[in-house]
Amino acid sequence: MTAAVSKSVPQPAEKEVNHPFLSLVIMVIVAAIATYFVPAGEFERVMMNGRTVIDPESYTLLDSNPTTLASFFESFFKGFKSASGVMGVVVFVGGAFGIIKRMGILDASVVALTTKLKKQGLYVIAPVIMTAIFFNVTFTGMRELDVIFISLMIPICIKLGYDAMTALGVVLLASCAGFAAALANPFFTGIAHTIAELPMYSGMWYRFIVGMFMLLTGAWFVLSYAKKVKADPTKSLLYGSGYSYESNVEAKALTSREKAAGVAFLVIFGYMIYGTLTMNFGFTEIAGAFVAMAIIPGLVGGLSPNKICDYWTKGVGDVMVAILIIFFARSVLTIMEDAKIVDSIIYYLAQIISGSSKLVAAAGIYFSQAVINLFIPSGSGQAVITMPIIIPLADIGEVTRQVAALASQLGDGISNYIYPTNGGLLAVLAIAKVPYGKWVKFFFPLFLFWSVAALIAVVVAQMIELGPF
Repeated sequence: MTAAVSKSVPQPAEKEVNHPFLSLVIMVIVAAIATYFVPAGEFERVMMNGRTVIDPESYTLLDSNPTTLASFFESFFKGFKSASGVMGVVVFVGGAFGIIKRMGILDASVVALTTKLKKQGLYVIAPVIMTAIFFNVTFTGMRELDVIFISLMIPICIKLGYDAMTALGVVLLASCAGFAAALANPFFTGIAHTIAELPMYSGMWYRFIVGMFMLLTGAWFVLSYAKKVKADPTKSLLYGSGYSYESNVEAKALTSREKAAGVAFLVIFGYMIYGTLTMNFGFTEIAGAFVAMAIIPGLVGGLSPNKICDYWTKGVGDVMVAILIIFFARSVLTIMEDAKIVDSIIYYLAQIISGSSKLVAAAGIYFSQAVINLFIPSGSGQAVITMPIIIPLADIGEVTRQVAALASQLGDGISNYIYPTNGGLLAVLAIAKVPYGKWVKFFFPLFLFWSVAALIAVVVAQMIELGPF
């Protein structure tokens, strides 16, 4: 079934769309070329509270070490190694959902939900789902779970007469709002506050206001788009692109064992969310939960061990392109790390901040983190590398450390959802089968609006000297 397009609506000729791998290979090539022009340099690393951080006074130039032809090709394997944790989680997510989907539980749930809420449509479903995603991401930082929500939302949106872009908006806009506000995200806010010696998760009230603003405006944005698509399918950004998604969900009368399997799946999923919120679950524990979500519901639902393995393998196949995209994206960073130019980029951006007024310096931190995020699409990695430099500069420029941390996480958070070097974003787009360019066309107006709003939030925070210090 073609997304959000009635059979009575004629389709223009299908256009060829660039494969996401091609875009990422081009990015790796650009990074490799940059190693011939950006000076090599390095900061010294020191131990601080059990973490390896940068000594901001230790930057030194190194001999140029540009990418060779051999190291260019080797970067893909190195990217595979460094991204293995995220890739592993997506493997187990795909396997677990492959079993639930092929048992018919997922389709039956979609049909039941859309039938019950057909009159209210997305105006009930979207706010509930977006709020759930927001709080999951803002407290756990686990954007990787977006691959789960998009798998659920696409058939729901298509069944209700919308398109896959609507589903992407529901999932990614809520995720972006939660990740940018980062009320208690241990992967950026926790590390940044530790390095800045701030009380852990202090200033949450201000970030909550920012997050709620983003969530509400994001919900309005996607519902406005959905309303246009529902009224006129040709308004869909996917119209004419040859887009198709296997969304022929059929109602199925579940057996008592299959219903019990669905309950088992939800119980384990709930435990995983609880663990990420209260027990600091990492990739290992989350992956383990998804293994349990594959095996236990399969057995409860009456599948043979052989059939569980078959369905699991097919589920992994469903997300294989998304898995591969993640390591392609990480290869960009690998190229720059091997050439020793990452620290140089950070050093030169830091010079822009130095010597400015308080408000300009706060804005400069925000913009610098947004730029750095193009090259280091990892919240925790970015915090560990940049915060030891940002904090001394903030002190010199009389910017409060709380504002420096806020500016850094907003610069990182919003840009994560538009940069082509972010493997997580591209993985979700791959599962949704939506080209990157189409997503940018949809998100870019809101991205600009949010970016300006975030800049204003940073400047206002400095004006009121958001603290405690």
